[in-house]
Order: sequence, then C-alpha cells, then structure tokens
Amino acid sequence: MPNRRQEKNGVKWRSVHTWHRYLGASAALCVLILAITGIALNHTEPLELDSHYVQSDWILDRYGIQAPLEPLSYRAGDRRITLTEDQLYLDRRKIGESYRQLTGAVLFNELLVIAVSDNLLLLTRHGELIERLQDTGGLPGGIKRIGVDTAKGLLVVEASDGQYQSDADFLHWQPRTDRGTDRDSATIAWAVPTPLEATLKSTLGDHFRGEVLPVERVLLDLHSGRFFGSAGPWIMDAAAVILLLLALSGSWTWFKRRG
Repeated sequence: MPNRRQEKNGVKWRSVHTWHRYLGASAALCVLILAITGIALNHTEPLELDSHYVQSDWILDRYGIQAPLEPLSYRAGDRRITLTEDQLYLDRRKIGESYRQLTGAVLFNELLVIAVSDNLLLLTRHGELIERLQDTGGLPGGIKRIGVDTAKGLLVVEASDGQYQSDADFLHWQPRTDRGTDRDSATIAWAVPTPLEATLKSTLGDHFRGEVLPVERVLLDLHSGRFFGSAGPWIMDAAAVILLLLALSGSWTWFKRRG
C-alpha cells in the first residue's frame, strides 16, 4: 500500500498538473490573439491593412467614432454637395481628397461650382472634375459665399475684401461696382446651406464612419491589449508571465519525472 509520503506527493503532483492546466487555458486566448495579430502585422503592406477600414458598427462605437450630427450641405440644381468632417460628397459619391471648409455650391452653365477650402471646383453634373481654381490663379481669396447673378448670368463670390464676378471662362474676376444696392441684392441667388434628407444623411454617416478606422490600428490595439481598455496591456503582460511560468513549470515537471 502507498505510504503517507507517496500519497502526499501524489496530491502535490495532481495540484501542479491542475494549476498548469488552468494557467494554460487562461493564457490560450491571449496567445491566440498575439499570434494572429502578430502574423498579420508582419504583412501590413501586402495585406494593405493601412488602407482597409473597419466597417463593424460595434467596433466603431467602441472607438467612439460617430458621424457629425449636422453635416454642412448645399443643393446645386438637383444635386447635393455635402461636407462631412473633411470628406466632400456629391449626393452619395465621395469627391477626391480631403477638404476643410465648404462655403457654397451652385449650378452654373451646366457646371457644378463648389467653393471649398478657398478653391473653386468645377465639376460636371456627374461629378467629374474639370478644373480647380485657386487664389494663385486670380481667384479672390477668403471666399465666404458663392452665388449667381441671374440678371447678368455671371458667377459671383463674396471674398474677404468684397464681392467679385467672373467672366464666362472664370479667368478674370472683377469687383462688383453695384454691391450693396437693392438691385444687387435682388439679382444674386446666393447658395445657402439646407438640411439633409434623413435617408441621405444616414447613408453619408455610415460611409463616413466606414472610412475612418484602419484595420491596422485595430490589430495594433489588439496586439498590445489597448483594445480592451486601460487594463488590456496588463492582461497581455500577465499572459506573457503565465507563458513563462508554464515553460518553467513544464521543464521542471519533465526533469522531476526523469529523475
């Protein structure tokens, strides 16, 4: 029959195995996250992780990414020009690069003319960019609003130093001599912002949220533990310590058995 010492050693070994098993199960999930994210991050460029964006609503909500409540929008003819943060849209279609300020949009001679970031963008009705006018090319600086003189058939802008009207080719801008008169106010149709329709607002909001958070950022946060909040890095550190203990205890167990 086994003596008391053997029974005590048996209980001790069972405790070691149980402790080893529970530690391994606890660390397994963290190790899986570290392995998957680490492999993916090692191939960021071929996987284009920095140019693919997270679409999941719950992840975007966790990062606190929300679309602006009231995006700035102008109606130009039957089209909608909207600026959401730094993204410019023609109806539901994103236009080009990032912009910081939208001050108006009008339909003029079958062209969409958009005043944005101290530039005038000339687009076709379908959104193809024809030309970008800048203050270095003669465009008045500090555009505050844009409109159409319906009597003269001219494009008009209000800049930081007054109102100007263009020629038919947008090459020359002349100060308006009748600015401030009743006749002037009556003949200029200024672009004014108007609220977005609920459906379009929802669509643009979803589109905006889906182009903000790169997949690479989420993988980095998962790998470091920051995705799980302030305690996340400590959890990952604890998993690393557990792995070290598992390695040491496993080696010790192996040597004891051989002895």
